[in-house]
Amino acid sequence: MSMSKDENMLTWVSLVHAGTYLPGALNQHLLVELGISLAEQDLLKQLNAAGGKLKLIELSRRLYLSKAGVTKMMDRLESAGLVRRERSEADRRVINARLTPNGKEAFRRSRKLLGPWVKSNLAAHLSDKQLRALLDALQCVLEGHDRWEGQMAHLRGEGT
Repeated sequence: MSMSKDENMLTWVSLVHAGTYLPGALNQHLLVELGISLAEQDLLKQLNAAGGKLKLIELSRRLYLSKAGVTKMMDRLESAGLVRRERSEADRRVINARLTPNGKEAFRRSRKLLGPWVKSNLAAHLSDKQLRALLDALQCVLEGHDRWEGQMAHLRGEGT
């Protein structure tokens, strides 16, 4: 049985609302618990996945942010002692972002928080069957827009 136009719209609005509410709530949780935002946690994740160091331009690409956006985030994280900037030895024009030991620890702590948070704020409200159906449905939508591989690469910390 096909869904009505109203049901299609309700599905869309619910997806947008959940996609706005849940990241905002997780962002607030990370800020309260660790003093870092969800976007900053993602920056730490990307650096960690790259072995602790990336060119700023590559970090910008992986995070889907402008150079200015990455610079602002790096300023804050550098002030907190979680990352540092360093010039490339091979090309002095290139600036790399490097994860500090404190940054590695903040990333490790954030990873410990994410699983339980997702479980209590998403998975606890759905059965395993519903979770699988949601994942399958979102995968179909993302594949339809050629975004699934990028999603998986981002999850692995590879960027696209």
